[in-house]
Amino acid sequence: MTTTTLTRETSRNGARVVPDFLTRVSSRVVSYVSRSRAERQLQALDDRLLADIGMRRSEIHRMVWGN
Repeated sequence: MTTTTLTRETSRNGARVVPDFLTRVSSRVVSYVSRSRAERQLQALDDRLLADIGMRRSEIHRMVWGN
């Protein structure tokens, strides 16, 4: 009887863990895609336009990714 109770609790907890995991993974994928797109768009600008927004080409990666 105890085994059945533990199994049910584990399956309930396991059911919650999978959606949380998928939520975190999908959030990171969306963030990665968004940042990649922003980096590509900034790289496509010419140096004069980058200077207008106060950025140098060498700073794009750090500004987008925070590294």
